[in-house]
Amino acid sequence: MVQMHWLSGLGEVDQERLSKETHPYSYDPFTVWANGVQSNKGVHTDRLFQWDHEKHDALCNKHFGNSGQHWADREPLAIEALLREYLNSPKLVLCEIQEHCNQGTGVPVWYLAYKETASI
Repeated sequence: MVQMHWLSGLGEVDQERLSKETHPYSYDPFTVWANGVQSNKGVHTDRLFQWDHEKHDALCNKHFGNSGQHWADREPLAIEALLREYLNSPKLVLCEIQEHCNQGTGVPVWYLAYKETASI
């Protein structure tokens, strides 16, 4: 089980945030997984689909065995492998996975923070 917690801008736990349980269609973002590495880029998962849905679906099938847009149960190492291939960045390191709520639709979307270094 992954521990979820609310983070303030200072990295402190914030108990005043809107939770997924109390506000299922308008909750605040929360960190699902992090490795402590400082990211320098990031992308929302719905953007990967919007940019190139055929590439998204093919890589999701390859790395996860399905082409769905629900990322809650996807493993960080598999997500990192997908991002490396999708973004053509073999040295990419996944740093953090956050779950967000699309305020317009109430549908979950995930933010993937990563560190990208120049290939040598």
